[in-house]
Parts: sequence; C-alpha cells; structure tokens
Amino acid sequence: ATQDGLLTQFSTVAEHELPDDYLETYRAKVRAVTSEELLATARKYLDSANMQIVLAGDRSQIESQAALFGDLELFDAQGNRL
Repeated sequence: ATQDGLLTQFSTVAEHELPDDYLETYRAKVRAVTSEELLATARKYLDSANMQIVLAGDRSQIESQAALFGDLELFDAQGNRL
C-alpha cells in the first residue's frame, strides 16, 4: 500500500468511528460473507430492472457472456457507439 492509500484508510476509520481493529479484521469479515448473504443483500438494495452493468475488456472474450444479462450497447475506447 502507498502512504496515500494508508492515510485514506486511516481517515476512513476515524471519520466513520470504526473500531480500532477494523483494518486488521476487514478481510476476514469479507471472506466470512456467504453467497446466500450476498444474494439477499443484493436483492434488498439493487433494482435489477434499472441496473446498468459496465464492462471493459477484450470484446471477443467477454461479449457472449455479457449478452446473457440482456441487450448490449457497445462503445469504443473514445465513447463512440459501435
């Protein structure tokens, strides 16, 4: 981590009054989340009818999988519609 990144993390802990061990325990807590908990939270807070998914990468590698989510709108690196 960079010094700037560490400062940001410490600032976040202080600003949100998080526990002193927050940074040490964060990864373990994230790893402890089950797929069922994640799905329940997504269903609670995300409106899939109005969701937009943005992907960037090699079109030949990801287009067929991305199409499973619905109609695709394709743009080039400059933001021009393809």
